[in-house]
Amino acid sequence: MERRILTVSIARFADSVGSGMAYFALPILISSLATSQLPIDLVSGIVISIWGLVATLVQPLAGKVIERSARPKKFLSLSLLLTAILILFYTSIRTVEELLFLRVVLGIIESFLMVSSLTLVISLAGKKKGQSFGIYNTFTDLGFSVSPIMAGILISFNLNIVFYISALFVLVSSIGVFMLVDEPEISEMKKKKSGFRDVSREIYPILVSLMFVVALMSSIVPLENSFLERLNITPLEFGLSFSIYLITRTLSNTYAGYLADRHGGLKAYTISSLLISVTSLLILIPNIYVFLGVRFIQGFIVALVYTSATVTIAERSGLSYAMSMSILSSVITAGLTAGPLIAGMMSGYIGFESPYILFSLLISVPVVLQTLKNKRGQFQPLKS
Repeated sequence: MERRILTVSIARFADSVGSGMAYFALPILISSLATSQLPIDLVSGIVISIWGLVATLVQPLAGKVIERSARPKKFLSLSLLLTAILILFYTSIRTVEELLFLRVVLGIIESFLMVSSLTLVISLAGKKKGQSFGIYNTFTDLGFSVSPIMAGILISFNLNIVFYISALFVLVSSIGVFMLVDEPEISEMKKKKSGFRDVSREIYPILVSLMFVVALMSSIVPLENSFLERLNITPLEFGLSFSIYLITRTLSNTYAGYLADRHGGLKAYTISSLLISVTSLLILIPNIYVFLGVRFIQGFIVALVYTSATVTIAERSGLSYAMSMSILSSVITAGLTAGPLIAGMMSGYIGFESPYILFSLLISVPVVLQTLKNKRGQFQPLKS
């Protein structure tokens, strides 16, 4: 199990390096194409966010297709190959309209990539689901951590080189999965056939809470200017806070998986979601040292949130692994898409504090209500 999980994780590392480099080069490509009267930041926002919107909508369909085929390895290798080919098309884009279309197609293909990779890991993990996802998330985070640096170096030579090297990394990932990873047992994949009507109500609060955890974390960078003004810091210091968060999260993933396995995914998620809710309020304290400390703590807590949510949804959703992972992935992309939009609108029209107060409530309240409901169920008096 460990070798196969490690192989999938290394392949995901190569993919996240390649996809991450292409992502960080996008704003420069957009600025070279945009000729409309729309502000360049608005055009960039539309082009980048269209991927998340498409992926959110398509991933449940991807889960159903992968469930029916019972071949997550096949879909992962193929979707990686198609992603590599599509990244090459960035070099021939001439208009914003062509770029939008390419981002839509990438959103569809990468929906299958994300769902099949999660399904493959959960199918190979056995009883150590938390630790397996901890390893997987560690390699994924490492890839996204180094991709901005590599993209920055390559852009200094030529923008198209970034896309060529990005495609190469993703292609290597596809070949690695195809040659070195076995399909899980078909019986493991087909032991549950399920649809959305079969989703356990127990995980509804987890899905809502998780979406707003992702929204919270994705809202911080888009509000960079407000943070710079409130904390009286430089962009370098703000970038340091992001690096602290990402490094801590990367180093914590495997241990967070161990905690989720040892104490149970639901308990670990309940505790970690309440803690992240508290930190969303601590962010409002206008002190740079508090802010850096909060970002350090959030790195560990978010690692536990993601891992424990994955374990809980896989074990308690009542769905097949493919369908449960598709819903998990769809919720995450929905949070990534909604977070910057909600935070930007509320901060601009109501006040900087408002989105973080809202996120804190929407993260914690569903979990608290579900916990109270479970406790009431445990102490129902016996009928005579």
